[in-house]
Amino acid sequence: MSWTTLPDLVQIGTFFATVAVAVIAWWELKQLRAQSTTAFEDSLTEEYRRIMESIPTDVWLGSELETLEGEQRQRCRDAIYRYIDLSNEQAFLHREGRVRPETWRVWREGIIFNMALPAFHELWKEVAHKAPAAFEFLRDLLP
Repeated sequence: MSWTTLPDLVQIGTFFATVAVAVIAWWELKQLRAQSTTAFEDSLTEEYRRIMESIPTDVWLGSELETLEGEQRQRCRDAIYRYIDLSNEQAFLHREGRVRPETWRVWREGIIFNMALPAFHELWKEVAHKAPAAFEFLRDLLP
């Protein structure tokens, strides 16, 4: 090797080092985005859990809203309404590509199941009738 080729070798080495740094940076950004998406999806799942705390077990077992009394019924109606709003937001986020397809599949199955429960179905019919322009993303999902 002669000294005249040393600058060429340095230039080649610099090129490969630059490519390696770019690949590592791309991979780290990809990992950061995945972690960010997971944290975002987890925050919506936590919101779901908070909403569901106000819904009595009997409703999950198929009871209608009319079987609940007074304040408990109103709290349950409010929680189901917040769930309808959250479900609409989740459908919107799916459409915008802001949640992973596998997450949307799980959420979608849950939304369809929950909205078929008598209390949820009853309130959804009322909301859909009284607010025909609202919840467009959820309307596309539900029959």
